[in-house]
Amino acid sequence: MENTKIAIVDDHALFADGLKALLESKTKIGRCSIFTSSKEAIQKIPLEKPDIVLMDVHLSDANGIQVAEELKSRLPDLKVLILTMDASRELLIQAVSAGVNGYLLKAAPFSKITSCIEAALQGDMVFAEEVSGMLLEEFKKNLSTPRKVSPLLDELSKREKEILTLVAQGKDNQTIARELFISEKTVKNYISNILSKLGIENRMKLIVFALEAGILESDETTRRDI
Repeated sequence: MENTKIAIVDDHALFADGLKALLESKTKIGRCSIFTSSKEAIQKIPLEKPDIVLMDVHLSDANGIQVAEELKSRLPDLKVLILTMDASRELLIQAVSAGVNGYLLKAAPFSKITSCIEAALQGDMVFAEEVSGMLLEEFKKNLSTPRKVSPLLDELSKREKEILTLVAQGKDNQTIARELFISEKTVKNYISNILSKLGIENRMKLIVFALEAGILESDETTRRDI
């Protein structure tokens, strides 16, 4: 995150100031700005052009998701992570529809927040474990009948298929690394290889591919046969 410019949009001064202090003291970011209202954020962020915005949902003068959508319409390359206390399904779906790059909860450890910032800057979609299950349910509900195992899966190694299954379950890199007893960097390398082999752009599209290809159904069948 060296020299990364971060903007925090949050009207809770204690939280925003504390997060800014942690980011500036514990990481090598270039600059961290705080905006306490939607009006200020919409006016100043397009001028400052940060690399990523950490956006609260419940601002005193607006819905943060709408602010995020407005900012991304002006700055298409801007990364926006929702950072909130609210884990409701409705807001999660609104945020994804608005094109945000992730949805995190304020209760997350600082290390989790920083790892998600890094992942988002690299083009990943990142979601708190508490909401990833709801997102998967929503995907499944809106998918057509799964195609069952895609021929493209034959391009993947056994380990890559295992990691793809965990990604499709909504698990983040830290959790996958812990479950497989490998490093987080190794997980990132595996996922990069999977994306390259399948010709897929990012983690969100990878999850959709996995669900459409019947990855979870195949995993359930395998476990029942054991």
